[in-house]
Amino acid sequence: MSLETGEKMPALYIGHGAPLLVDDPIWCGQLAQLASTITKPKAILIVSAHWEAAPLMLGATDAGTPLIYDFGGFDPKYYT
Repeated sequence: MSLETGEKMPALYIGHGAPLLVDDPIWCGQLAQLASTITKPKAILIVSAHWEAAPLMLGATDAGTPLIYDFGGFDPKYYT
């Protein structure tokens, strides 16, 4: 919920799929269209099986988190 307006923010599931989706104009266009219809959030919660741990772990960051690539064999542009 937005504190300023009382507007409820949507809960979204956006599966990232394969790195090749970055070059898919339809998928990127759909994300851009969706982003233009919602209020800019102050925070984003990401739940990922890639971060699965026992016991349950929580983390936060402002920026600068390094990317960890769990795929290989694609065009080098997907790694930069």
